Amino acid sequence: MSLDPAETGPAVLVASGSPLFSRALTRSLNAHGCAVTTTEHPPDVRDQLASGSVAVCLMQDSLSGKSGVELCGELSRDEATHAVPIIMFSRDAAVEATARDQGAAGFLLTPCRRDEAYEAVTACLSASAAPPPPTEATQPTPQPAPAAPEAAATVGPTRILLVDDSRVVHTHVGQILETAGHEVSHAMDGVEGLQRATDDLPDLIISDIEMPNMDGFEMCRRVKEDARTQRIPIVVLSSRGASVDMDRGFDVGANDYLTKPVDDNELLSRIEHIIGGAPDGAEKRERIVVAEDSLVQRNLIVQGLQQQGFEVIAARNGKEGLDFAVSSLPDLIITDCDMPIMDGRAFTRELRRREYLNEVPVVMLTAADSELDRTKGMHAGVNAFLSKPFVPDKIIVIAEKLIAERRLTREGQAMQRYLSDSAIAAAEAAAETIQDVRDVMHAERRFVTIYFTDIVGFTPMTESMEADALVDLLNQYFDAMTPLFQNNHGVIDKFVGDCIMGLFHGEDDDHGREESAYRAVKTGLEMTRGLEEFNVGRDPKINVRVGINSGDVIMGDIGAQLLRRDYTVIGDHVNIAARLESAAEHGTVLISESTYELVRDSAVVTQLGPIEVKGKSEPISVYRVDDLK
Repeated sequence: MSLDPAETGPAVLVASGSPLFSRALTRSLNAHGCAVTTTEHPPDVRDQLASGSVAVCLMQDSLSGKSGVELCGELSRDEATHAVPIIMFSRDAAVEATARDQGAAGFLLTPCRRDEAYEAVTACLSASAAPPPPTEATQPTPQPAPAAPEAAATVGPTRILLVDDSRVVHTHVGQILETAGHEVSHAMDGVEGLQRATDDLPDLIISDIEMPNMDGFEMCRRVKEDARTQRIPIVVLSSRGASVDMDRGFDVGANDYLTKPVDDNELLSRIEHIIGGAPDGAEKRERIVVAEDSLVQRNLIVQGLQQQGFEVIAARNGKEGLDFAVSSLPDLIITDCDMPIMDGRAFTRELRRREYLNEVPVVMLTAADSELDRTKGMHAGVNAFLSKPFVPDKIIVIAEKLIAERRLTREGQAMQRYLSDSAIAAAEAAAETIQDVRDVMHAERRFVTIYFTDIVGFTPMTESMEADALVDLLNQYFDAMTPLFQNNHGVIDKFVGDCIMGLFHGEDDDHGREESAYRAVKTGLEMTRGLEEFNVGRDPKINVRVGINSGDVIMGDIGAQLLRRDYTVIGDHVNIAARLESAAEHGTVLISESTYELVRDSAVVTQLGPIEVKGKSEPISVYRVDDLK
């Protein structure tokens, strides 16, 4: 599509997840006669480009639930949309090369000069209407590159629309706002306020409630229902401070509610909180999917969460919310209860059926907050409930709480992969005591069977293999061998390079000791024999040796009381197990006399005779395990 901007003003689609930036671009392009529509939903972008109603698309490098650069590539390859030029915009200059590879016709580095977006649009339209490039024979002489433009400026001061029927309020509040650097426009009632909001698209509206012609409630409702103005935040500033008035204000879409007279600093602080949002350049926080069929409520929730720095994906019903959740793997889901196509409970049940989503916390919004409704929601898998209408800050508090709880749960799950079961149990016990955890030091004497194994010739492997290949091989080896400990009810005490130290213990009686020693020996045989299958097709091949000993050890907190400690075992029997492992032949399991006495009725062994063990004055008897009876 090619239009002459000078005659008709091109139709421009702005696809951005930032409401403030969308409004800034809209104001700039409207000033040049462009007809601008905005969206943050990837499906809407394709639909509008395919409709033929858009001349140019300005697209952010990251949209709700999808990479803008990736979407650009899809649209450029789509027969229905490839003719519409796409201008990518981003804060990161490095994105430009990738965007152009994906078919972007232009690139806009933000923040930018006020007219730079329009210049990029006209340049794209001119390029699409230009004649084919000249042949080599007629190629013009290259000209010097133009000078680089001046450093990009921001989009200007915050534009605030003040709507109130009191001239005193306009004078007083207007002076406060202008002194703080804001640009203020004025309207004397709801009708004029609605018109100015539509014409000027301010960054924020401050409105009274009791006004002639149209009150603030009605004006707020209409602003939030109009696609052109629905993302503009509204602060109600009224002398009516009853809870019913506040509830009604939030119900029609107000972002904040202040009562007159208001403190100057409080007013400015609220405005800064609403408009400032997350600091420029700050990394996005957790991802949240919001499923709500009410446009007013959906925008209210989205704006509140975005102001806290969350990455928010908005859905219009449960089915759309489920699609977004499956594709984006959010950290939290907020859903209305009653929605078309798929309600909140059905949405939650579908989430719980998917293993990778069944632990994502869900907040349900409901106007019917009965005990029965909550019970139904809890059976579906809902974690928290919030009754409508609600103060926006309330949803923030619940979201922060559930995300923090999920983070702690995930950290606990991750810690289980770094710590032994004994260490986790000791840490939990220390956390439950009323004492300072730095003063809690556990120690006890226990009878255990100690298991040591390592890879034969590991040091030469570290010198001959690349680091990545070596680590990959080692991790694959551990992945294959460590389940053997779990299957035989053993505990991995620690990894030391290629060495695994394990513990086997049971009830402190003869049968329990025999059982733990048997399980350790069984693990050793399964490990040495299992390597045959593991080594198929591998070069180099891995070979191991195993040493096992049984006896009393000291188990407890070992380390610095104030900084770092480990929960492990020490003692002479630990040292003997380590020496047996060093003395074992490739692919064999050596056990001590004490372990042999415990498994003599269940294992087939070969006595190898006494061996010298470092630290022991007398040689010790050792046995090689050949099989289990």
